[in-house]
Amino acid sequence: MGTDSARQQALEQALADTLLQAGASLTTVQSVTNGMLSGQRLDITAQGELMDYVILEERQSQGRLWLKVRADIWPDENLQPQCIGRYRPGMTLTQFPLLRPEQGQIGQIYELGLAVTERLAQRLGDSVNLMTQLPHQLATDTRLPRSPGLRQGGDLLARNQQSRLLLSGAIEDISVADGNWVDWTFSEPARQFQLRLTLEDALTGELLLQRQYRQQAPWAYRKHDKVNVHDAAFWQSAYGETINQLLLRAGRDIVQAQSCMKAIGHILQQSDEGILMDLGRQAGIQVGDRFTLMHRRQLQPGYYSESSSLAQFVVQQSHPDYSLLAPADAGARQVRVMPGDILTQR
Repeated sequence: MGTDSARQQALEQALADTLLQAGASLTTVQSVTNGMLSGQRLDITAQGELMDYVILEERQSQGRLWLKVRADIWPDENLQPQCIGRYRPGMTLTQFPLLRPEQGQIGQIYELGLAVTERLAQRLGDSVNLMTQLPHQLATDTRLPRSPGLRQGGDLLARNQQSRLLLSGAIEDISVADGNWVDWTFSEPARQFQLRLTLEDALTGELLLQRQYRQQAPWAYRKHDKVNVHDAAFWQSAYGETINQLLLRAGRDIVQAQSCMKAIGHILQQSDEGILMDLGRQAGIQVGDRFTLMHRRQLQPGYYSESSSLAQFVVQQSHPDYSLLAPADAGARQVRVMPGDILTQR
């Protein structure tokens, strides 16, 4: 990848992060000609008009480029407010399998799923609270009487609050266009890349994102070459660069899909000092945040009854992975916490 291309990608990512923090919604529109990426446009829907931006800092280290930008947005009072939450729910990313492993024979790229999973984790970076990467796929638990999507182990992850979100996916197509040996000798055949992603709330079973990403690009290797998908040279090829662009777009969709979520914390302990909650600074919780106590009872696997106690609690101390909350009024001091109760952010 050239320096100009890397700087353009870094600028778009920095602007995306800045505008999302300001309540923006953005999409990327790409143009493809003969399997090659020929154009790209970043569409931004902000809480007003993007007037200008300034690159405050640029630095390179170990082959990576960082940009710090400031975006000036002219407010528009006619627009409805969008999500500007600080909450960063824990996320588990599962390894993406090749649904048709035989397609990996050309190039011997059977580890492409692992490489793409690791690449997406890098793309997400600090934009999400990525806590766990599982080396296997979480299978749908058909015993749960809930809509498709709640995966086996999801309730366990949610209960322990190791991760609230489950990000899974599968590589559905990496086929190469049919052709004879002449095509391989004098041209670069087109190769498909199709990825399906699913982002789920393990606590509620809500499907936050389910999207298919598809692209094709020239396969710049000979028919019997063995390709190392973990090598930088692969990711600098036309095919690898196309996957990079696709993952950049997917990363933005993932960040946006979880940006409107309200924090839900589990109660670890109640004492005279208040309530100990299993969310802290890593999840974006700050001193002064207010939570409502919810009584929650499990009726059967996948089904719960919830009722609000109206008791309000305020965060007094916020540590990396837990917080201490105190009652907001005299009524809250009289409320007793029961097993299974949770705290929801106002």
